[in-house]
Amino acid sequence: MAILTCLPGLEVTIEVDGQRAQEYDADPNEVESRAEEIDFHSIQQQTHHNHLRRRRRRFRFGAASAPAPAPAPYVLKYIEAKPGKPFGFIFDMRNCPNLEDVFSSIRAGTEGPSIYYSCVLDGFSTGKKHVYSGTRDTRYSCTTGSDAAGWKKNKFRFRSLDVLEGSDGTQSQSQSQASKAKEYGTLLVKLYLVGKRGRLVPHPGRAGPTLIDSVCEKDLKGKALDSKVSFDSEPIARPGPGRKRKFVDHRGRPFAVFEFRYRTMEGLYQEAVISRRAVPTLVLKIEKFEDEQEVVDVDVEEKVKQRLITIKQEPEEDSMRQPKGIKREAPMPMD
Repeated sequence: MAILTCLPGLEVTIEVDGQRAQEYDADPNEVESRAEEIDFHSIQQQTHHNHLRRRRRRFRFGAASAPAPAPAPYVLKYIEAKPGKPFGFIFDMRNCPNLEDVFSSIRAGTEGPSIYYSCVLDGFSTGKKHVYSGTRDTRYSCTTGSDAAGWKKNKFRFRSLDVLEGSDGTQSQSQSQASKAKEYGTLLVKLYLVGKRGRLVPHPGRAGPTLIDSVCEKDLKGKALDSKVSFDSEPIARPGPGRKRKFVDHRGRPFAVFEFRYRTMEGLYQEAVISRRAVPTLVLKIEKFEDEQEVVDVDVEEKVKQRLITIKQEPEEDSMRQPKGIKREAPMPMD
C-alpha cells in the first residue's frame, strides 16, 4: 500500500477487478527525480515546524543531531494493468489522525483545514472530492457533461492500447501526441488542503475525457506501454449541487501526490520493474462448475496425477483376499 510520511495513517490503493492491485517499488533515483519535478504546497514544512524548531533548540545545546529535511510528500508505485478489467481508487483514512491536530499550525478559517483529493487518469482529471478523517472512500467512476450536452457517469476500465510504428500525422500533431504520451500509463492521486467551504452552488459541469485509440512507439520514449484507461459511459440525471471552496494554498497546488504507473505483466518485465524469476508458482485455473473456478497449484496437481497412475498400475489381488476379522467355519463331515 502507498503511504505518506506526513500522514502515516492515510492509505491510497488501486483495486483492479475487485482485488487490491499488487504494488511494486520504483527505483529510488526515479522517485527522487520525479518528486523534484512536482510543485508542492509546502504543507509538510508547516506541519513539522514546531517539531523541527524544538530539535534545532536541542541541537544548539548539543542534545541532539541536526534535524533531517522532511521527505518529499510523494509516493511512486507500479501496478499490473489487466486489459478489459474495471478498476478504482481506494482512499482510506480510517487510521488517519485527526486533521486538526496534524495541521494545527495552519490557519484555515473557523472550520479548520479539510482534505480534498483528485484522481488523474492518463492526464484527465476527475475533479476534486472531499474526504473525512476516519472514513474510507472509493472512486470507480466520474461525472462529466453539462445541462446542454447531457450528463454521463464514466466507469474506469483498462483496455489494450495499439502501439504504432513510425510517425502519425503532421509534425505539430506528432509533437502534441508526444506531449500527451508523457502522461499515458499513469494514475495520480493529488491531495489538497481546503480551508473554508462556502455556499452550495450548481454542479459546474466537466468536459469528457479525450479517448486514446493508438500511440506511436517513439512517443512512448521507451515505456513498455500496451494498455490504456477507457471509460464505460452511461447517461445519468443532473448531479446534485456542490460547495464553493477556498484552498489554503492560493496557487491551488497539491500538498502530496500518489503516483501509480500501470503496465501489463509483460510491460513490468520489459521495464525491469520485476524479474521473471520473481514470478510466483504458476497456477492453473480449472473450471469446476459453470460459475466457479478452482485454483490448483501445478506441483500439487502433478503429484495427484502420478498417484492416480500408481493406483491404476497396482495389482488387483487385494480385491480377492478375504477381509480380516471374518472366520470361516470348517466344513461338516458327511455321514
